[in-house]
Amino acid sequence: MVACDMIGKGASVRQVSRQLGVSEGALRYRLKKGVDPEGPDGRSGKPTVLDGYEGAVEAILERLECRRVTGEGRPVQARTVYEQLTRGYDYPGSYQAVVRHLRRRYGAPPVRAQRRVETPPGVQSQHDWFEATTRLAGQTTRLSALVGTLSHSRGRFVWVSREATQLAWHQGHVALFERFGGVPLWVRIDNLKTGVASGAGPTAVLNASYRVFARSLGFEIDPCRPGTGSDKGKAERSVRTFRDHFGDLFRQDWDELEALQAALDERADRLLDRLTCPVTGTSVREALEAERLVLRPLLELGELFDVLVSRRVSRDCLVSFEGRRYSVPFPWVGREVEVLGTLGHVVIRTGGVELARHPRRTRARLVIDPAHYEGDSTDQVLRPSPLGHRARLQLLGLSGPAGGESTVWLPPPERVRRPLDAYVELVEALR
Repeated sequence: MVACDMIGKGASVRQVSRQLGVSEGALRYRLKKGVDPEGPDGRSGKPTVLDGYEGAVEAILERLECRRVTGEGRPVQARTVYEQLTRGYDYPGSYQAVVRHLRRRYGAPPVRAQRRVETPPGVQSQHDWFEATTRLAGQTTRLSALVGTLSHSRGRFVWVSREATQLAWHQGHVALFERFGGVPLWVRIDNLKTGVASGAGPTAVLNASYRVFARSLGFEIDPCRPGTGSDKGKAERSVRTFRDHFGDLFRQDWDELEALQAALDERADRLLDRLTCPVTGTSVREALEAERLVLRPLLELGELFDVLVSRRVSRDCLVSFEGRRYSVPFPWVGREVEVLGTLGHVVIRTGGVELARHPRRTRARLVIDPAHYEGDSTDQVLRPSPLGHRARLQLLGLSGPAGGESTVWLPPPERVRRPLDAYVELVEALR
């Protein structure tokens, strides 16, 4: 046998297995048994758990119009056959036994060729998160790193964050676009919740705030098909690249996150000269410089937001948001407004015009600006009834003596209290 002759001449089992195209374990087994690797090894004739279920398998394949029996269409997945055998025929065996039976009975299914697509310059970038652990100020910290790759030039950059929230997702996009030197027409993403509200792929329902963010910057969102890593293969490759070429940076101790980010940017810039763009044959830096000429300019954005909802203003001039109620100028009573949650504020606006701004995530559950209740009536909304004299006094912390026209200022308690030494001095002065 060829394997024995090669091994007899000094070749290792591993070398022989690679040249023959078989696994090392299979070759060692056959050498131990003295079995010809070209022929059966004696295990193929043993009984299996599928014995007696051949007719059931055939019936399932015919009912599903599988390519294995019809000769056309697509082959049914082995998992589907296994599930129907288990439910309808009380099959007691394993899924792998079904896989082996289908291969032995019908042969390996045909392999579908994959289409390789290279987009023109400025058309697409691919973004993806990966997690990394580093030390910040002496403490082990788990970071989220957003990797962005321009599909044409292979320009790769990374932005790190302490969290992977909706706001961080938007901030990371802006940071990557700044490093790209512009905005591509499309951004391909995975079906994560900060990008996709439900579904996946072409039929996915996009996250509302991410959709508004993309519209503001002028790019389209392209979610991948579910379970298809090849749809964003360049981003997946970039993750491996950053783990290989940047791993030493994450293993260092940093005083602050900004220092780590600066080191990552410097390493990414050097990598542009070391790697070659497969499309142009030039360095990635040269291809990136050419691609930057066709990228859209990055527009100046206002505050980034991670939540965007629509709310109707109640009659008491309030809108509900994140378990709290915020005041809005009274002319907008009964109308729909947009409520945005930014890093530190709740911004209420309509048609791009800001109506109100309040601090976000306060301990107070009711946040009111008294100025929102002042002003002139409109054709649709009458202004609230003006405050009476007593109400104004109470809001100002004043009191009006009975029968008097003047008001008495009530000082705060800390101004009423006196230290004990002051009372001692008064007593001594009165003696």
